[in-house]
Amino acid sequence: MTKPAFSIYDASAGSGKTYTLVKEYLKIILLSKKQDAYRNILAITFTNKAVHEMKSRVVDSLSEFAKENPSEKVLNLMQVIHSETGISLFDIKQKAKNIIKHLIHNYAAFDISTIDKFTHKVIRAFAHDLNLPITFDVSLDTENLLTEAVDAIIAQAGEDETLTNLLVNFTMEKTDDDKSWDVSREIMETGKLILNENNREEISHFNNKSISEFVEIKNKLVEFCKEIEAETIAQATEALLLIENKGIDLKSFSRGTFPNHLNKIKEGQFNPNNKMFYEFEDIQINSKASDKSIIESVIPELLAILKSIYTKFEKKNFYEAFLKNITPLSLMNTLSNKLQEIQKEQNILSIAEFNKLINEQIQNQPAPFIYERLGEKYKHFFIDEFQDTSEMQWQNLIPLIDNALSSEDLDGTRGSLMIVGDPKQSIYRWRGGKAEQFIELSKDKNPFVNPSKELFPLGINWRSYDQVIDFNNKFFKFLASKFSNEDYKDLYENHSHQEFNDKKGGYVNVSFIPKIDKEEVSDEDSLDKNDLYLEATLNTILKVKANGFNYKDIVILTRNKKPGTAIANHLIENGIPIVSSESLLLGASSEVQTCIYILRYLKNSNDLESKANFLYYLANNHQLALPINDFISKGMELKNELEFQNWLTEIDVDFSFQNIRKKALYEATEIIISKVIPIEKRNAYVQYFLDLILEHDLKKQSGISDFLSYWENNSEKLSIPSPEGNDAVRIMTIHKSKGLEFPVVIFPFAEQNYSQNLGDKIWITADEEQIGLPKALVSKNKDVENFGEEASKVYNQKKEEDLLDNINVLYVALTRAEEQLYVISGLVSENSKGELPNNMATFFIEFLGNEFKEEQLEYEFGSNEKISTTKEAVSNALTIPQLSETLNPKNIKIAQRESIMWNTKQQKAIEFGNIIHEILAFVKTKNDIDLAITKAIENGLIISSQKEEVLATIYEIVNHKELSDYFSEEHKVMNEQTIIQKQGNIVKPDRMSISKDKRVYLLDYKTGLHLPKHKTQLENYQKSIEDMGYKVEKKSLIYIGETIEVLHL
Repeated sequence: MTKPAFSIYDASAGSGKTYTLVKEYLKIILLSKKQDAYRNILAITFTNKAVHEMKSRVVDSLSEFAKENPSEKVLNLMQVIHSETGISLFDIKQKAKNIIKHLIHNYAAFDISTIDKFTHKVIRAFAHDLNLPITFDVSLDTENLLTEAVDAIIAQAGEDETLTNLLVNFTMEKTDDDKSWDVSREIMETGKLILNENNREEISHFNNKSISEFVEIKNKLVEFCKEIEAETIAQATEALLLIENKGIDLKSFSRGTFPNHLNKIKEGQFNPNNKMFYEFEDIQINSKASDKSIIESVIPELLAILKSIYTKFEKKNFYEAFLKNITPLSLMNTLSNKLQEIQKEQNILSIAEFNKLINEQIQNQPAPFIYERLGEKYKHFFIDEFQDTSEMQWQNLIPLIDNALSSEDLDGTRGSLMIVGDPKQSIYRWRGGKAEQFIELSKDKNPFVNPSKELFPLGINWRSYDQVIDFNNKFFKFLASKFSNEDYKDLYENHSHQEFNDKKGGYVNVSFIPKIDKEEVSDEDSLDKNDLYLEATLNTILKVKANGFNYKDIVILTRNKKPGTAIANHLIENGIPIVSSESLLLGASSEVQTCIYILRYLKNSNDLESKANFLYYLANNHQLALPINDFISKGMELKNELEFQNWLTEIDVDFSFQNIRKKALYEATEIIISKVIPIEKRNAYVQYFLDLILEHDLKKQSGISDFLSYWENNSEKLSIPSPEGNDAVRIMTIHKSKGLEFPVVIFPFAEQNYSQNLGDKIWITADEEQIGLPKALVSKNKDVENFGEEASKVYNQKKEEDLLDNINVLYVALTRAEEQLYVISGLVSENSKGELPNNMATFFIEFLGNEFKEEQLEYEFGSNEKISTTKEAVSNALTIPQLSETLNPKNIKIAQRESIMWNTKQQKAIEFGNIIHEILAFVKTKNDIDLAITKAIENGLIISSQKEEVLATIYEIVNHKELSDYFSEEHKVMNEQTIIQKQGNIVKPDRMSISKDKRVYLLDYKTGLHLPKHKTQLENYQKSIEDMGYKVEKKSLIYIGETIEVLHL
């Protein structure tokens, strides 16, 4: 079968996408005539963990292929490759041996990387063209850069008059609306628009707009709103006059609804949420009204007036919504410029700028030119997790891929592209990854000149047991009906079903927490809904544990961090071991907190809170004499810093606050840790904290104050990596769980309404001629439907996208489970219209259909009996040894005279002598000389051309007539043997030759000048040897240089 140039693999959850990627990768390198075909392959994925997994699988597979007896799993893979390529198993083995040998020596060319790393590589290659310094650093902390830019702009208030007026007016508007006067949050949100590629097209229209132009647009919009208000009042008055002039009795209208509506408009109190009148039938007339025929005759005219009023109100509502967002937008250019300025000053480039830079500057360059700069020419491309590839990232890759697909190399090999993804797992729309991109490609779209394209569905779920697969198949097929968008409906209707593997059994449990009747429960005893969720989660864990699972088999998934934090606290209180993002936070460590308290005290000795917290740690870890409160109280009484410092020495905490303040940040922190944190408590948190301090110190050369500001803003995001192998329940967000699998998944709080994304904005098309802008930014809420037909269409499309994204999040959550899945939701009731609320609980209730009964809180699918065998965890974790002392700079000695000897004859003689010394460590008798020389060549100590010279020198030493006792074959020889002296010091003589009657012949090799300390060193060796009961018969020094000199002592 001919392989298509462009292969698309639709890989639902657990369908073996990594296996497929690795298999196709191996087929390319095994089929190639070259041993280094991997040089021409670029494989892209999205996380370092995924990169590591794919690289490991490729290397491990090749290594296993090369073995005489590969494992059964690898043998199966070899058989598959044989059946798909025709390569014999023997040839696969031989080719794998050659490839693995070549790959190990050229590992840097083994290009499996994250897309950000590849993009970084491209930008580095074009740094000069982009006017970037060659030494620029990459900043991953985009939000921190943005905060810095916002703060810098606000700090300019008072200097720039236009900016000052804008900020003051914005502050006044916010306070008038009963909101916080702090404008930084809104400006920050606008800044995020700049860095989010989803907004690149809309933002391009604002690039050349100054603050003054925005102020002008704003004033224009305010005037338009006033004009529209006046016009609608006049038209409503006109309609009421028409009714009056026709002699119509207002009581003839049913409940007076219609004239009341007109009066509200006339009084400037129009409410779009009230009843609107579009059709003849909408105007209700009392059946007994005597003037019914007159009313009916004027209804068309009244409806025409109202239609005009409604159209104007659509425009007015739109303008007013835009006015709420225009002030932060007017700062867009100022913010963008400030961001660029900060990056230039700090010699950094935000990772958020990568794709934009390539898109603007590099994409239009011819592909051969880009390859020339990169130093590699890629023929084959693999893209993993394609649904997470942003539109701009994809557009940036298309020219390179198109070039490969439409050309052949000298061997006649045509390029290929393989993308693997699942639009149902597309949950990163907010950063540019859109399910629609994969859906379009899987249908008719092909951006390449080469038309060869084929879709391959991976239909079997290899991860889960059949009860879990069956539940998810039925549940997500049911959810397809929730969509009105045909593509989205088709995705879940026809592409969510998965075939079973051979793992039979499994269990799914959907439960609901009971409704709370507040009238029946007293305030003291009442449990709120959160408490019920926490208790239900705890009980589920206990039930799973009782069924034979370990804690480490269980993961709890939450939509965001807030419920995860609540669950973590509740489980800790109940003695359940956990690993969560919160428990791994640096700030969760009392040792790290203590370091921060001391740094705060060093910054400001009047910070009594930090001093008290610092004392609390000392009271618990450094003294037993006083009760904790008494110890803290005594320390707090000492206001004078010197007295406080002297008092601390009584508990062996002896450091000078003043001296520490003079140290660099890292050195200061190291001293604090060495003096305050006990050795046994210098754990991973402390080590990671020191790494963070070092990075901050090196990159920013900042002091204590700067670091503390950084900590205030970022402490909630800084955490240590998750330890593997601990028997603890894992708590993580659904986004973090993507790509992972767990024996048991518990999904509590499954009733949130995710469509209520407060603060979200959308772009609506505006009349550029009228207001000077083609697009306007407005808050995303139901009001947008009242901004006109086009705005309503945009809003409803966004609603569909939100629904898809939220069902995708649910899909990711429910497909992580291998054996057991527990969903904990809440009971919800219908409203007055008979509708259930728009949240996730409704999905589960409607799915259960007739089986659902409000009094039944639990629904089971399958048996909860544990089927899988428990795997014994093998921990390969190594404990980092702790240092009891910090490095004393006085112990660092710089060889100041060494430079005098550079490139001199004396230096070369010393270097030669050192090499001979190193080779002699392998020589016990003259029989070892040839092997020692071979090892020296293999290890790169010498090259083949030096062999004869070195051999002659070593033979001269070994056969020296004065050294026969030292190289006697009758003696036991110890080269470079360590001796631990009674005082604890260590010595290591170069050579000890020991006779049967415990007489020792002691030899040491030296280079350079004869120095008295050489004799002293040998005498020290002699004392150590004789302390052990041996007798040193002879001791000698050999000076190795241009000649060999023997000195007997």
